[in-house]
Amino acid sequence: MTKLVSFPVGESGEDLNWFATSALFDDVAAFVLRHVADDQAKRDVTAGALSGYLFLGDLPEPDQTNILTALRDAFPDHVDSEIYPPQVTAGMDDPEIFVARAKSLAQMAGRSITLRQASGAGPDRKG
Repeated sequence: MTKLVSFPVGESGEDLNWFATSALFDDVAAFVLRHVADDQAKRDVTAGALSGYLFLGDLPEPDQTNILTALRDAFPDHVDSEIYPPQVTAGMDDPEIFVARAKSLAQMAGRSITLRQASGAGPDRKG
C-alpha cells in the first residue's frame, strides 16, 4: 500500500507530495514523531501515520520547521545508519534505488523550506 507525506509550500501553489511503501513510510513517521514537541501534534502525527498520511503543513510551529529541518539535514544519515545500513543493503539487489528513494524525502523537505521562505511563511518570514 502506498502512503503519503505532504509538505507545506507556503503560497506557491505547488504540490509537494512524497509517496512510499508502508515499511518506509512507517520509518519516516517514527522519525517525524521524534521531532514533534507539541502534545496535540504528536497525537495528530500518530493518527495520520496510522491512516497512511502525514500532512506536515497542518502541524504548528515550531514543530513544522523542526521537522522540515530534521528531514533535510538529519534524515539522509538516518537512512544510511538505520533504514538501509550496510548490513541490510549488502543483501539487496540494486540497493542504491531504495536508498535514493528514501533520501529524496530530504530533498523535498529542502524544497519545502525554500518555498515557505519565499512566500514569507514559517519562522523566517520577513516583515
